[in-house]
Amino acid sequence: MMEAKQMRLDWDLIYLGRKVMDNSDEQWVEGMTTMCHPDYSYWTLSYALTNRGARKLLAQKPLQKMVPVDEYLPIMFNKHPTSEWKHPFSPRDLRAYSAAPLLVHPTHYTKEQNYISDTEDSIVINTDEFGGVPAVPSGGPHTVDKHGEL
Repeated sequence: MMEAKQMRLDWDLIYLGRKVMDNSDEQWVEGMTTMCHPDYSYWTLSYALTNRGARKLLAQKPLQKMVPVDEYLPIMFNKHPTSEWKHPFSPRDLRAYSAAPLLVHPTHYTKEQNYISDTEDSIVINTDEFGGVPAVPSGGPHTVDKHGEL
């Protein structure tokens, strides 16, 4: 964070902890040794957010579109791999960076004893059934109707 301040980095969000995907090819921020441009990632463990960044995120009304934060943040800095998920959100101009190396790490990893996730095995909800606009594709293998039926 000190380097970001010294370099006067214009940022909205800085990841402090996340899961970098195996196929990721993240580039260093020019002139910096502790900050990179994040690709799509999971496990939003920790991040710093500016007031401007918070306003950008809230302006898109994510709670009305039922999208998890791990999907929403990459959508908003235009790095989500699924264009169908990005479509309902515009502009996607969040200025996102990541600490490198990461400063926050999980205490347990997937399939380890005592590992807990409130989103990993969650189902996709078809919000059309509830009168909403789906942010994510409906009709997938885990779509439920308004009665909670698959």
